[in-house]
Amino acid sequence: MVEIVMAWEAKVKFLRATNPFGGAEPDKPNKVAAAKELRMGLRVAAMGRPGKT
Repeated sequence: MVEIVMAWEAKVKFLRATNPFGGAEPDKPNKVAAAKELRMGLRVAAMGRPGKT
C-alpha cells in the first residue's frame, strides 16, 4: 500500500513539474487533515509490527 501511495505522489509531482501550461501550486493541507493522515499512517505502521494483535 505504501508503495502505491508513493508512486501516486511521485506521478503527480512529475506531472506538475512537466506541465507546459504552468500550473498553480497545490493547496497546503490544513493542520487537521495533516494530523488525521499522520494518525492513520502511524496506526497502519503499528498494525504491521510483529508481535502485535
